[in-house]
Formats: sequence, C-alpha cells, structure tokens
Amino acid sequence: MNVKADVFRSVISHIRSAGLYGALNAELKLPSLFVFRYWLDIPNDIVNLQKDIQDLPFFPERLNASYQDEWIIFCKKAVSKLGFKDLSKLNLAFLTDERNADAPQHLIDQADQRPEGLISLKKRLICMQESEEFDKQFNQLCLIESLFSSSGVAILKSQQQRKIEDFIK
Repeated sequence: MNVKADVFRSVISHIRSAGLYGALNAELKLPSLFVFRYWLDIPNDIVNLQKDIQDLPFFPERLNASYQDEWIIFCKKAVSKLGFKDLSKLNLAFLTDERNADAPQHLIDQADQRPEGLISLKKRLICMQESEEFDKQFNQLCLIESLFSSSGVAILKSQQQRKIEDFIK
C-alpha cells in the first residue's frame, strides 16, 4: 500500500468532482491538504512551508490548531490569484489527466491551447510525485499526524514550549 499514491489519487478525485477551488475545504484529510499546499506553494513567501514541517516534532499541536485552516486559506487565495477559481471542464480534465504524467513533452506541445499557469501547475504536480524533498516533508507530516492522533502516545512539551507558556501566563 502506497500512502502517497493514494493521497495523490484522492486529490485528483476531489479536483475532478468539485473543481480546483471547490476541492479545498475542511473535509480534506491533512495529507491531501498538504499536497495542495505544497503544490501551490510560492517560493520566498512569508510562510516557509518547509520550516513549518520541520518544526512539527516540536509543535505537533499546530497540525490541528492552525495549519489546516491556514493551508485552506492559502490555497484558495493562490488558486484565485492564478485565475483558476472557475476552470473549464476541458482545463480540469487536462489538469487531472494522469495519462499526461508520462508525457511532459505533450504538455509543452499543447502550450498554445492552455494557459501557461495551468501547464506550469500540471508540471509541478507531476514533479512533486517524484520529488525527494516532497517525500521527506510528506512522510514527516504523516508520521507526526499518526503519532499525534495515537491514543498510546503522550505529547511532551519541549523546554522552549514551557518557557513560552510560562511567559504568557
């Protein structure tokens, strides 16, 4: 069973059924939402997604406390900014067509028929599935999520966390 492949299939399925913008909702499971967040990430943005994932072992409560809402808002803004809030059925089919994943040259050949941003988004989705950096962050997120939601695991606060909480009190 390949969790990552299942999550990508789930994301594609959500896009096919609800559209790119409509797929972004609170019903998404965290790994699927992470795929969207990573996919739509903006380089040199104020929020550093890689750093957020690296910080999860120290602040696992962020998964449920803030990341889900923040990521949904970020992704919806990104989709709107790209002008893809209301994609045509043809463009949605292009974006979610897994057969194109094996033929990136085919994407370039269709440049006259598709918005440049859509082709770029499709290429990024294809590249993510082979990216070691994505795998590393995805696996980190899944591990922390499984530990955080496990009934047999107690989350201990770090010294830094305790100091911050004491300062706030």
